[in-house]
Amino acid sequence: MREGLFIVAITSPEAIPNESQKIAHLLKHGGVDIVHIRKPEWTIELTAQLISSIPEVLHPKLKLHDHFNLLEQYNLAGVHLNSRNSTPHPKAKSVSRSCHCIEQLEESEHYDYITLSPIFDSISKAGYRSAFDLEIIKSHLNGRKVVALGGVTPSKFPVLRQTGFFGAAMLGYFWK
Repeated sequence: MREGLFIVAITSPEAIPNESQKIAHLLKHGGVDIVHIRKPEWTIELTAQLISSIPEVLHPKLKLHDHFNLLEQYNLAGVHLNSRNSTPHPKAKSVSRSCHCIEQLEESEHYDYITLSPIFDSISKAGYRSAFDLEIIKSHLNGRKVVALGGVTPSKFPVLRQTGFFGAAMLGYFWK
């Protein structure tokens, strides 16, 4: 099912019932390599509570989109840079980044991987439409570690692999 892709789950921005248990299940049994904690409206305290409720053995598979200072308290994978937080924390073991245009792919060598979105019409954001032609993207990937985001489901894994993506990131598929 994975088609040789690196699989990223991104949390819903809202609280989900039993979220920490669902995150643990995805990492242990769901074929997910890493979970991005993306809670842009949450306080550092709420984010810390969520991380604390996930088994510590799984913390190295969690990456932060916000509250990078939590890296000093937990043994987390690293940080994911975005428009809200564009500077990595010095203690980040791994740094990834959000991209929304092909030109940003040129900067991918500075990161462990980058997410490019929206590849397909979004599941989680109504009206967030695909912005790319897969044939054009294919000519720009050139072995770069680019993770497809936006409307991604397991049924699309074969086409993502054929296009040359390194991985697939899903938010709406897991939480909607």
